[in-house]
Amino acid sequence: MYKVINEPAGQVLFALWHGQTFPLFYWARHRKLCLFPTETWRGSIIEYLAQKYGYKTVRFLERGTPLQRSKYLAELQQTIKAGYDAALAVDGPPPPLHLHKAKSGILFLSQKTGVPIVPVGIELGRKIVLFWRWDRYEIPWPFSEVNIIFGKPFLVDEKTKVLELEELLLRLGGGSQSAAN
Repeated sequence: MYKVINEPAGQVLFALWHGQTFPLFYWARHRKLCLFPTETWRGSIIEYLAQKYGYKTVRFLERGTPLQRSKYLAELQQTIKAGYDAALAVDGPPPPLHLHKAKSGILFLSQKTGVPIVPVGIELGRKIVLFWRWDRYEIPWPFSEVNIIFGKPFLVDEKTKVLELEELLLRLGGGSQSAAN
C-alpha cells in the first residue's frame, strides 16, 4: 500500500538515497521520468526495466575522463529541458566512503536547467535490507506499507551546499526520522 505525502506538481528533479530507489521506480509510472543508470551490467538491467515502465534513460560513465562524462551530462540536461522529471540517487555510484553522503551533481543540474529539486524520503513498513551492499538497498515486502514523502521544491543558486540537501533528505526519512518540511 503506497501512501504519498506532498506530491509535487510540475517538473522536478527528485533527489533520493541510492538504497531507497525501488519504491519510487514503481510509483512514478504516471510521470514523464528520466533515470540515469550507469554504463555497467547493473545499469543495463535498470535501463531494461525503466523502458518497460515507459521511462527514458540516459546512461553515464561511473569512471571516465571529464570530457567523456560531460557528454552524458549534456544529454541528461537536454532531456530535462525537453520536459522530463529526473530521479537521481544523490549518494552514488560509485559508493561514497560513508552511507548517505550526497554528491553535487543534482545541484549542478538544477542550476543549469532551472528545474527545482524535490528531496524524497522513503519509509517501508516491512522490508528486506541487502546489508552486503554499500547502499543497504531496501526492498518492500509484498503488501507492505510504503510511505513516499516529498519535501518542498527548491531552486539552487551558487550558494546552495550539498550538506543542505543531505539534511533535507535525512529529515524526510532517509536515515533516522521522518517529517515533511
